[in-house]
Amino acid sequence: MPLLLHPMKCLLFGVLVWTLAAPVMAQDPDAREAKFAARLTTEGLLIEAGSAGHFTLKHPVLVGEKWDSVHKPIETKVSGDIATLQFDGPTRIAVAWQPTERTLVFTPANVPTSIKSLRAEMLIDFSYVSGGSWQIGQGKETPFPAQQPARPHLFQGNAETLKLRNFEGATLTVQVPTSSFQQLTDNREWNWKIFGWQFNTPCTAGAGQLEVKLALGAPIEKAVKLVDRFGQSTGSDFPAKVKSEEELKQDLETEAAWLASLQPPTLDRFGGLPGSGSKLGLKNSGFFHVEKKGQRWILVDPAGNAFFHLGVCAFGPSDDYTYFAGRERAYEWLPTREAPFATAFHPDSYWNPLALSFHLVNTIRKYGKPYDSSIYTERMIERARKWGFNSAGAFGAGEAGVRRQMGFPHVAHLPLSTWEGFPGVPGTHGIFDPFSDKLREQCDRTFAEKLPRAAADPLIIGYFLANEPLWEEIPGAVAALDGSHPCKRRLVAVLEEKYKTMDAFNRAWETSLGSFADMAVRGLPVKTSAAKADMQAFTDMFLDAYFRLVTETFRKYDKKHLLIGNRFQPLTIDNETACRLSGRYMDVVSFNYYAYGFDPDLLGRIRAWMGDRPMFFSEFYFSSPPDSGLTGGGKDLSSQRERGLAYRHYVEHAAALGYVVGIEWFTLVDQAATGRFFEKYNGEAANTGLISVADRPWKPMLEEMLKTNYDIYKVFFGERPPVEFNHPRFAAKK
Repeated sequence: MPLLLHPMKCLLFGVLVWTLAAPVMAQDPDAREAKFAARLTTEGLLIEAGSAGHFTLKHPVLVGEKWDSVHKPIETKVSGDIATLQFDGPTRIAVAWQPTERTLVFTPANVPTSIKSLRAEMLIDFSYVSGGSWQIGQGKETPFPAQQPARPHLFQGNAETLKLRNFEGATLTVQVPTSSFQQLTDNREWNWKIFGWQFNTPCTAGAGQLEVKLALGAPIEKAVKLVDRFGQSTGSDFPAKVKSEEELKQDLETEAAWLASLQPPTLDRFGGLPGSGSKLGLKNSGFFHVEKKGQRWILVDPAGNAFFHLGVCAFGPSDDYTYFAGRERAYEWLPTREAPFATAFHPDSYWNPLALSFHLVNTIRKYGKPYDSSIYTERMIERARKWGFNSAGAFGAGEAGVRRQMGFPHVAHLPLSTWEGFPGVPGTHGIFDPFSDKLREQCDRTFAEKLPRAAADPLIIGYFLANEPLWEEIPGAVAALDGSHPCKRRLVAVLEEKYKTMDAFNRAWETSLGSFADMAVRGLPVKTSAAKADMQAFTDMFLDAYFRLVTETFRKYDKKHLLIGNRFQPLTIDNETACRLSGRYMDVVSFNYYAYGFDPDLLGRIRAWMGDRPMFFSEFYFSSPPDSGLTGGGKDLSSQRERGLAYRHYVEHAAALGYVVGIEWFTLVDQAATGRFFEKYNGEAANTGLISVADRPWKPMLEEMLKTNYDIYKVFFGERPPVEFNHPRFAAKK
């Protein structure tokens, strides 16, 4: 993730009042009254503004003399409509949300004279490039740019209002204090498709009341139709765009002929390289495992042959479901929840009336039958194998019975998610507390219930522990907790054992606590070098406890399958502790490596820290907005052919490294044009798929991909060098 603005990190002195104006009534008879809901969270004020989207005005931060002299709360406590922000020293802010008046009141106390201003920030979803606009002050209302602008800042200057307007004319207006400086930024400059807004307003000790008013306007214009009846973007035309149901049905014959012409290499029954086991002296254990031969790590399949994991994430309907409720006017057409399209709605009872897959709508039209998960899985496995993919990656592998019958390997996930009873430590993402006796018991109970049934399945390559946990959040988050959390109690015990006396601790941490018991009732500032070193040591202890708990419990119930790590993001894996402990406990380390050219310095650090361990590049994709009609995504190119060439460069260079034993492409099917369902109005909407929403394979891309997939073992074993994509973005970083 790039370094950029995070909503509302500024603090207001005196009293800060957020007032939501009464909604404007729609004049269009088809428009509904604007809907509004808001609640306090530990992040800030979460605003649900109907089809205008969801926004978080994060709890403000204090700003000193310099722009980057930012003071954040060290502790945030929320109880219903009341929050308390505690800063280092006596400074604090009491926050009260008054739902009836739609007012958020900030009351600061003990503000130091070193503070000169406050800064508040908010992120604006990238979906605003589709029919959305912005207006700051009395300036011109301007569409959000579909293409990355030459300069990242769309606006910088003094103004009192920000107005956002979405595709159907719904508006969210924020009025900020007089003399505020506003900045609106296109964060594609930092490879993040999102817009950032902030205001900075003069604020010194003793400042009086400040008001920031919000007004929500219901749709008053005819909505822009964003999506056609096939689920495709209306905003662009491209060669693979479907124009009629007749085209969909014709695709059956066209694709069948193309697939029949493809001649993938002969592989063993698991997708491995025949004869390689005996040639290389690999073990035949009946399960996937890793071995090192010479300087090269090899993933070995259950037949005892070399297997380079060419996986596809989300191997079934997933990100193609979109949340349509409340923005029906965005679509040229929506089916009813009855035959023939009933099976295109989400299968979960909660999401069913709210979320729909246009991809499944199109398969129902194309094949003339309701969606059937078994038939769907069989069809997709047949396609994937023709294109040279040999396995399913993270986030679902299709219908289990069909997968077993067809002998299609896949990865699995340990049952450690929030909805499986493992809530995250507050202030972190994807990290549960390994010092909690309750969660330790839960881990054993859950593993005992769920793992034995699959312990003898040879088609499971291994288990991911988590998806993109942000371990870099642990030091600040644990320090900010109170003693109701076991990890904070452990931290207090560790610090008391080290420092012995409060005088020694206060000198090292530059605090003025009266006793070690005080640590359990308030947050701690991590500002001195001693404090940072102590929290790093505690993070090592925290993560060691986490890994030991998971691996030891896992091995009680499954002694055969691989543990393949946490699918780290680049910032998380660029950390000695993360790599060292992953290398100690995991069979394979997994890295969600989104990149054009590989960074040899980064990869070198990772290898040195984690020791001699094999790795999956467990998530990546390239997208092409011009010929897909989809705007979301990270690594953009100019055509489907370029997507395929980028894949060749990426995968072959990965295979040639000697320690990467597999990759996972994200995803099987493109994300929905109006975003994936579980993120509601703020969902990713990228050209991630091998297949479009219209069930059309991206043929120019796949024609390049299969060249690599068919020939992967020659690259893997050094019989030929990896291909080079002659594109400036793919030059290796030096």
